[in-house]
Amino acid sequence: MKVIGMLGGTGWSSTIGYYRTINELVHQRLGGHHSAKILLKSIDYHDIVSNYGSDHTKVAKLLQEELSGLIALKPDCIMICCNTLHKYYDMIKGDLKLAIPVFHAVDLVAQHIKNKGYEKVLLLATKNTMNDGFFAAKLEQSSIQVVIPNPEEREEMHRIHGQLLQNIVTEDSRNYFAQLIAVRSELDAVILGCTEYPMLVNTGNSVIPIIDPLYLQAESAVNFALNTLA
Repeated sequence: MKVIGMLGGTGWSSTIGYYRTINELVHQRLGGHHSAKILLKSIDYHDIVSNYGSDHTKVAKLLQEELSGLIALKPDCIMICCNTLHKYYDMIKGDLKLAIPVFHAVDLVAQHIKNKGYEKVLLLATKNTMNDGFFAAKLEQSSIQVVIPNPEEREEMHRIHGQLLQNIVTEDSRNYFAQLIAVRSELDAVILGCTEYPMLVNTGNSVIPIIDPLYLQAESAVNFALNTLA
């Protein structure tokens, strides 16, 4: 079994979801008492998240430093446990010159949408990701139509996201996200473009199919670690 490198703590509540999902997938495939071989580098997220939307160069530099530390531990592959940080990974990947795979959340989502034949999707993400347009732009390059919530809805999502970063999940928050999706039920699917959002949205409260980048990353990493086809 190959070793999966995880850059986590971005934030810590969703990193738990990554760790759980990877180990559940390994157990499903191997049974017994098998679990994944993981190198988790859990970082202090404060300086990165404080500079989103204001200092892209600083965020990219901080990410490069943290990834370099993880690479030095010699994992066989890498996953970045934060959708937003993939924008900055794309800025620095040429400098890293990695010889191991990185399971890119947005690229995996685009491929999944194409495989499913979806044409128009709802993107629920952090306010910075939705305002920046990075995630949507990459999908639109693949001829995928992307719908995002309006500015007022984004502000409320931002408030709720602050709670999720501290692992606070309320019924009101679940209901708010369910309603965001319900009023756009004509769309093909909803992307949970923030790694904390699976804490709120599941098949029980979404009226349209869910695309979870966290799961897609975890599945790809496990496929690689176990030498199985996707």
